[in-house]
Amino acid sequence: MTAFDLTHIQHPALRELFCYWRGLSINGGIPRRRDIDPTALRKQLPHIYLLDIGPTADDLRYRLAGGLIVEAFGFEPGGWSRREIRARHVDPSRYDEFDRTSAETYRIVTERIVAYTHDHMTSYRRDYLGYARLNMPISEQGVTPSGIIGAIYLSSDRAPFWADFKELHEEFPLADALSAEI
Repeated sequence: MTAFDLTHIQHPALRELFCYWRGLSINGGIPRRRDIDPTALRKQLPHIYLLDIGPTADDLRYRLAGGLIVEAFGFEPGGWSRREIRARHVDPSRYDEFDRTSAETYRIVTERIVAYTHDHMTSYRRDYLGYARLNMPISEQGVTPSGIIGAIYLSSDRAPFWADFKELHEEFPLADALSAEI
């Protein structure tokens, strides 16, 4: 894991989302799901997803998926677990990549981390899309992580950000992310 520095979150909209999430922390606690205000995130809502944690990575369940995520996936994942999505929408040749992403996402909660990624869509027959993704734990009561708020921005938006796109994956300890100067 890397020591947290806001400059590690290279996508400007994801940096903005991080600052919003960080601002929801009360006395260094994990931001609570109920404190997320959709009106404050209006322009980011198409990119945002909420996941509930389950006993395993396969049990992560999409509570919410924004419209651009639905478009990129090619289906509405709301209410579905990663296990159900894998069985219905992932080509068997892509299972390893899909399972790796599920495991990485699950670790956000179980290991109390914040993760920032640049990668390519490989699980939903959309290989041409590069993406920048940010995953952050959320909680019901501010102490124990119970889910994830995240967002994905896609290369199909043709923003200048994508000109220097390179794959990366960085993880930061939750405590460092919550206590960092922003």
